[in-house]
Amino acid sequence: MNAPKLLAAASLGLLAAACSSTTYETRTASTPYAVSSSEQACMDYGFRPGSDSYNRCVSREAAARAQGRVPVGYTVASLDADARNACYSYGLTPGSPAYDRCVGREIEARRYRDQAYVTAVPAPSAPYSTTTYYMTAPAAPTYYGPATTVSTTTYSTPPVAYQPTPPAGVEAFRDEYGFRYDGQGNRLDRNGNIISPQSTVR
Repeated sequence: MNAPKLLAAASLGLLAAACSSTTYETRTASTPYAVSSSEQACMDYGFRPGSDSYNRCVSREAAARAQGRVPVGYTVASLDADARNACYSYGLTPGSPAYDRCVGREIEARRYRDQAYVTAVPAPSAPYSTTTYYMTAPAAPTYYGPATTVSTTTYSTPPVAYQPTPPAGVEAFRDEYGFRYDGQGNRLDRNGNIISPQSTVR
């Protein structure tokens, strides 16, 4: 075999080998770590994941959620005190915005409910990981009443955040005449003392 034919045969062989050996790139999609509600709450309060204070917050918050909700006759004052003690045990400073958020969340998570109306349902065609809230209209105007479906109308607004009622002796509002009242409807003087409803002191 002469040199040009040998060279042509070698070129064809190398070309065929180059076409047959294709490089495949394998990509693995890593699934993100699912964060628990306790971990998310502690991150929202400002704790850095992996720190001792964060780990303490997560374990105590998870233990509080494991206890469940309070019984029917539990007083509002006891519920408020339990929530404040829990937030203090997480390592939050009383009076800080994170502490106030924690107290509201703890009260909401602990308070007694017959049945909750609001359930989180993933949106059917959302491009991102979003959550749509559907709420059936209750029969009574109160938010936490018995779960009676009046109609099939759904609302895609998130639930209303719970605002705790101020305790007795703390001014909650004033009427049109300037008289002070606490969250239980008691008349107060300027020092926060409960006074007679017939008093003319403002």
